[in-house]
Amino acid sequence: MLHCSKSSKPLIMPTIPDPSRAKDPGSTPVVLPYFNQAPAPIVPIRPIGPEHRAQLLRHFLALSTDDRYLRFGYAASDERIRAYVDSIRFGQDEIFGVFNRKLELLAVAHIAIEPGQTERAEFGVSVLPRGRGLGIGTRLFARAAVDARNRGLRVLYMQCLSSNGAMLKIARRAGMTVHNEGGETEAYLELPEDNYQSHLDALVENQTGQIDYWLKSAMRQWRCFWLFGRCPKTV
Repeated sequence: MLHCSKSSKPLIMPTIPDPSRAKDPGSTPVVLPYFNQAPAPIVPIRPIGPEHRAQLLRHFLALSTDDRYLRFGYAASDERIRAYVDSIRFGQDEIFGVFNRKLELLAVAHIAIEPGQTERAEFGVSVLPRGRGLGIGTRLFARAAVDARNRGLRVLYMQCLSSNGAMLKIARRAGMTVHNEGGETEAYLELPEDNYQSHLDALVENQTGQIDYWLKSAMRQWRCFWLFGRCPKTV
């Protein structure tokens, strides 16, 4: 189950490294663990804007009661989910999505940044049942780490239920520091400074996700026109 929940407990945050030490020519540069691993599966990931708010709502409403509990930390009602989607701060936070061929949101990652925060961001993710086991949650975390890094943030963290084995697997694969306390788990990843390559990686991924979306949209329009002579407007 690839979900993350909010917690009211204070987060155990790491000591932020001294930037002057990181620039020491004799020091070992910090590298995200993902960059030292075998290439991940190709998953077209697209930034999500306010024009996709209706699709976001459908995605979260499609989660089962158990899935909602893992994602939000409680069995969120439809009304609470609508309030959550309405509260998303596009432009401050970052939302990434993976669309299927029907232009339905198969997976959503939310990188939440508190107002005025310049050091850290929180990661949350949800994947519908038919998209699980494909490495999508792992890829979304990697994309979120690059985005947070390019914004100059130093830490990407998440707060999850300790029973959320799939989410903890993502955390450990990413090399996050994990703290378990009772029924909740806190994990964080220290991010290296952004550079030319990290911005280029983000640009390429965004363009790949956008092209994938355009192609799926064109194919959907073609299929609808061929079968019915028209196609409903894409939201």
